[in-house]
Amino acid sequence: MRDQDQKLADHAAALGHALAGGVEEPLYDAALWRQCEQLLEQMREALAAGADPAPVTRMLAALPAPENRRAQTLALLLRANLLQDGAATTQALDGAAADLASATPSHSLAQADYLLRAVVFGCWSNRLPVADPPAHDMALRRLWQAIMARYRAETPVPPPLPRAERERDLVLVITGQFMQGMHQPSLDIIDFLSTLVLRLGRRVVLINTADGPVSAKLPFLGGMVGMADDALQGLDSLSVNRLPVPFRHLPPGFTSPALAASTLAHIRDLRPDMVMAFGTMNPVADLCRDLLDVVAIPFGSYMPLAEPGFLALPRPLTPADGPALAMGGLTPERVIPIQYSYAPPPAQQTRSRADLGVPADAILTLVIGLRLAQEVTPAFADALDQAIRQEPRLFFLFVGPLADDDWAARLPSLAARSRRHGYDEDVMSILPLADLYLNPPRLGGGSSAAFALSCAVPAYGLPIGDVATVIGPDFHLSDYSDFAPLARRWADDPAWRAGQRLKAKARFNDISSRETMLRSILDGVKARRQP
Repeated sequence: MRDQDQKLADHAAALGHALAGGVEEPLYDAALWRQCEQLLEQMREALAAGADPAPVTRMLAALPAPENRRAQTLALLLRANLLQDGAATTQALDGAAADLASATPSHSLAQADYLLRAVVFGCWSNRLPVADPPAHDMALRRLWQAIMARYRAETPVPPPLPRAERERDLVLVITGQFMQGMHQPSLDIIDFLSTLVLRLGRRVVLINTADGPVSAKLPFLGGMVGMADDALQGLDSLSVNRLPVPFRHLPPGFTSPALAASTLAHIRDLRPDMVMAFGTMNPVADLCRDLLDVVAIPFGSYMPLAEPGFLALPRPLTPADGPALAMGGLTPERVIPIQYSYAPPPAQQTRSRADLGVPADAILTLVIGLRLAQEVTPAFADALDQAIRQEPRLFFLFVGPLADDDWAARLPSLAARSRRHGYDEDVMSILPLADLYLNPPRLGGGSSAAFALSCAVPAYGLPIGDVATVIGPDFHLSDYSDFAPLARRWADDPAWRAGQRLKAKARFNDISSRETMLRSILDGVKARRQP
C-alpha cells in the first residue's frame, strides 16, 4: 500500500504542476492535455487500489481559482474523477447550463454538447459517480434545454409545414447513430423501417445525424468519443431487407447550427407527415418540432433528453416523471403509451455446453453485454461469489468483453465457477443452453434480456433500467442475494422450473410485435395532434 501511496503522491504533484496555470491550460496545449489525461488515469488506478487520497485533496485545493464557468466545470470534473464526488458531477452540468444561458458563455455550444454526452456515458459506464440520481437527471435536462435554446437562437428554421402540404404516407425516421453489423439499435431501426413499409403501407426516409462526438472537446472526461460507420457516409440510398430506402448521413460529430439549418431545409422539402426520432439528444429532431409533428421514441425505458411534440414511452408514467416532462415541453396528454418490441436474430449454429467450456450439470447463468468491463462492478462480482457459495451448482458465463481480474485471489468461488467467453455475434446459439439470465447493475441491456425470454430463459434483474421494463415485475429481484435461493429452486423443483419457462415465453410474446408498437405510435400521433 505504501507503494501506491507514493505513486499517488507523485502523480498528484505532477498534475498540480501541469495545471499551475489553470485547469483550462490543456485546451490550448495538446501535449499538456495528453499528459494530464495520463496522470489522471494513473491517479484513478492508485486510488482504486486503496491509496490514501490526501495528496489529491491537497492538490485540488491548491489549484488556481476558476476564472470562468468553463474552468469551474473542469475543476468539478477533476473532483468527480479523483474523489468520486457525485455532487461535483451534477454541479458541472448545472454550471455549464447557466453559462450557456448567459450573454457571453465561456463554453462553446460544441463543448456543452460534448460535456452532456460524455457525462451521460461516464455515469452509465460507472466512471463518474452520481450522489442524487433524480437531481442529476434534472441537471442533464437543464443542460439539454440550454443547448437547444442556443441552437434555436443560432439556427434559421424554415416556416412550419402545413398539414395539407405533407405527404400523408411518408414517415421520416431520424436517429443519432446508425451502423452496419451487430449494433442493436441499428438492427432495430432496420426492422422498424421494414415494418413501416411492408406491414403498415408507409414510405420511409432515414436520416442518421451521427451526432456522437468524434473528438474530445473537454479534458477530464476519459476522452469519450462516439462511433460512426465510414462506409455509410456519402450514400443517398440503403437497401433494407431488399427495400430501397432514401438515406442521408450527416458528417459525423457535433451538428453545427449551420448544418442543422441545411438539414431542416432538406426535411421541409421532403414534406413528411411526421418524424419518428429514435434515441436521445438529437438536436435536428428537436428543431423539427417547429416544422411538423415529431414523436420521440427511446430505445429503452429512460425518458429521453428531447423536446419533441409527442413522446412514445414504453412504460407507464409516474408522478416522478412530471418535472422531466415539463422540461421537455410536454404534458401527460402528449405521451403515447407503447410496448417497445424486440425481434431476436436467428441462431447461426448449434452449440453444446462442452463447446462453451461449461459443465453439463451446472445451473448455467448468462451475464451478457458489450460493456461488461464497466458493468461487472466489484460489488456485483462479490454478489455472484456469495451466490456460488450458497448454491455451488451455479456457473456464470460472461458473454461480452471482460478483462482479467484478481478473482482467483479475491473471489475464489466465482473464479472456479465462471468463464469469460468474450464477445460473440451469435448469442442466440448460446441462450438455449442456459438455465437463467442475470442482469448486472446498469441502465441498458434490454435487448439481450428480451432475447433470453424468447428462448424461454427466465431473465432476472433489479427493478431499475431498461431490463426491468423488459422482463416485467415477475422477474424482479429485491437485491442480488435473492438469486441463489431462486437458482436452487430452479434446479430442484421441476414443476416450478417449467412454470418459469412458460412465464418467460409469455413475457416475450407481450414484447415482440413491432407492427403493434409502430401502429400504436402512428395512431397515437394522429389522435393527439392539432386539427
